[in-house]
Amino acid sequence: MQQRVEILKMLYRDNEILIFDEPTAVLTPQEIKELMEIMRGFTREGKSILFITHKLQEIMDVSDRVTVLRRGKCVGTVNTSETTVEALSAMMVGRPVNLKVEKA
Repeated sequence: MQQRVEILKMLYRDNEILIFDEPTAVLTPQEIKELMEIMRGFTREGKSILFITHKLQEIMDVSDRVTVLRRGKCVGTVNTSETTVEALSAMMVGRPVNLKVEKA
């Protein structure tokens, strides 16, 4: 609910840049889906969104461009359509990451 109040306050002020810092951390899957739709609507209206998260699938779902920070430093910016979750993971930790879980 607090997320929606903050979004409404930003819209009331007619902001062109919206900042979301880990907005899905405490949301249910349904609320996350609704928030992603709201964010897509903002971008269709020409608003810019700074979306801070460590959830890679959310990044892939809603972003056009990704900037990765590691230990407070920028390690790269890529177009979302030109990268993968695996590549972003490697940028985040500084080495290749195995994202597949092998079943015993």
